[in-house]
Amino acid sequence: MSKQKQKRKIVKERPISTKCHYCETKTLPTYKKYDVLAKFVSDRGRILSRERSGICAKHQRALAEGIQRARFLSLLPY
Repeated sequence: MSKQKQKRKIVKERPISTKCHYCETKTLPTYKKYDVLAKFVSDRGRILSRERSGICAKHQRALAEGIQRARFLSLLPY
């Protein structure tokens, strides 16, 4: 009798959208629009990944910087 290894199934979360929000609107993420930035922060205060948020790499870097600046100014939670 050999024990069969049970493989864990990795389930990826579905992205919010498949198109970059900032590419569609032709804007850049900025700390001044913290209500828009709040969409890309989880309920526990973490920045959502590119796979989850659906944002391109260029705007994800700017988004992270904008969220960090908004946190510093107490516009968003840590």
